[in-house]
Amino acid sequence: MRAATAADRAGIQRLLRELHGDRADSTTLPEVRQQARTFVVGDDDELRGLLVATFVDYGHEPYGVVEELVVDPAMRGSGTGTALLAQCRAWLGGLGAEVVFVSAISEESAEFYLQAGFARCSGPWLWAANQAE
Repeated sequence: MRAATAADRAGIQRLLRELHGDRADSTTLPEVRQQARTFVVGDDDELRGLLVATFVDYGHEPYGVVEELVVDPAMRGSGTGTALLAQCRAWLGGLGAEVVFVSAISEESAEFYLQAGFARCSGPWLWAANQAE
C-alpha cells in the first residue's frame, strides 16, 4: 500500500468508473481539495451556536458535510441554527459543493434539516442540493 501519485490517474479513473460510470472521467485524483471551517454565533464571553463543516472535492461531484451543529438550548427557535446553516451553505457553495450531507441524530434535528430544504437519503442521513443563500 502507498499514497497515490499522478502516475496513478488512469488506474484511479478506471476504478472510479466502477462506481460512477463515465462521469468519473473528469476526476482530478490523486489531487484532493479538502477544507474545514467552524462557524460560531455569540461573543467572546458566551457562544450561542456552533457549526463545523467539511468540504471534499476530488474532481467528481464536490460535496460538503455538516459535521456538528448545536445551539444553546436557551437560543433554540431564535433562528441561530438557521443562520449558521445558511452561512455554512454559502461557504460550501463558494467552494463549489454541489450537495451537502448531514446525519441527524434525532427526529427533532431531522425536522430542522427537512424544513431547511434537505431530504432523507439513507439511515439518519439527509442531503440537499447546495445553493448559496
